[in-house]
Amino acid sequence: MIKDLIYDVGMHNGDDTAYYLHRGFRVIAIEADPSLVEKGTKRFTDQIKAGRLEILGIGISEREESARFWLADANSLWNSFDINFAKRYGSTATPIDIRCRPLRDIFREKGVPFYLK
Repeated sequence: MIKDLIYDVGMHNGDDTAYYLHRGFRVIAIEADPSLVEKGTKRFTDQIKAGRLEILGIGISEREESARFWLADANSLWNSFDINFAKRYGSTATPIDIRCRPLRDIFREKGVPFYLK
């Protein structure tokens, strides 16, 4: 376990990531939505350059694969691998295929964190 490392799985808008960085942790942020990865990369440019943050634009699954991910048109908090979750309350969602990796492989590469959200 690496005591100054936190994984933020499902980074979304980066608010949790910002909190962990503010508390002095290094962060591996994982986010499947490419537009949220882009926004996070812009928001945290300095922290990325300083080596305190790495953003992985992938999904998590049991094996390395490509998987269908649903971008909820009504609310990005509903983005999901589950179409019913993304399309709840009669809303619409746009499918994309994303690269997925097992979390255990990322742990081997980046280290086992102190905390995983």
